[in-house]
Amino acid sequence: MPYASTRLITTEGSAGVRNKRLSICLKANGFSFAETTAEGVLLTFGEAEGQHRQSMTTAIGEVKTFFAEMNIRPIGYAAMELVMCSDESTWVPDELFTPSLTRQYLKLVGGKGFPVLTASSKAIASTAVFVANEQLATAFKVALPGLNVVNQHVKLSSLSGKSVGKALVAIHWRMGRVDVACFRNGRYLYGNTLHFTGDAEVVYRVVELMKVMKLEGENTEVLMLGEVDRRRYARLAPYFPVVSLYGGEAVHYSNPEFRSLHTYRHALILM
Repeated sequence: MPYASTRLITTEGSAGVRNKRLSICLKANGFSFAETTAEGVLLTFGEAEGQHRQSMTTAIGEVKTFFAEMNIRPIGYAAMELVMCSDESTWVPDELFTPSLTRQYLKLVGGKGFPVLTASSKAIASTAVFVANEQLATAFKVALPGLNVVNQHVKLSSLSGKSVGKALVAIHWRMGRVDVACFRNGRYLYGNTLHFTGDAEVVYRVVELMKVMKLEGENTEVLMLGEVDRRRYARLAPYFPVVSLYGGEAVHYSNPEFRSLHTYRHALILM
């Protein structure tokens, strides 16, 4: 079925605002999206459901139609990005990165998937090499010219600034997986995607990871994002010195409906 809006919160007059930022995060059966200004004002938040089409032409048409109906057109945006969650990825420092070697980079860490995409992280001066649906990424890029495609690890790397003067472990929950990123005093130390069968396994593997990375000190903060609920929060809290939910930057808004959003659940499009 075509993409259909399941939730939309918008600000009156937002269509006339220029130099906005548009962020889209793909899900298995749709996507979420948000418009913000350079000053951090949240203008629009929406969620859509629908099958991602295999036909390139159909996919492009349905993406164009959906955003046109939301009164969102790729004009006047300072930046637009599409976040695609990938289970296979690695980092290559920018000064060592060679575009023709992308598949070899993934093979070095046991990656077997294809096709391979790349995205740069200014926060850590490295390029993420990851497996994703290239056809779907292309469909969104054609429908929204100027769209930049990144993966979840590029987004999580931007949290390095939050670790100045302390250690930080970010855990991004999604279906059957967690994306983990470790930082110390503004430096990115580690990033990976872990598969799990139960929340207890996540606790065990994160505890072991913190030991290996020497991050089990009292000033280490565990920051939770994504599909977090009270049960998961309560399970992790006893094992770590500080556990918190991602609250984002100082996001301002004029529409009181935005208060119903849980920032940590939508961190990838709000950070």
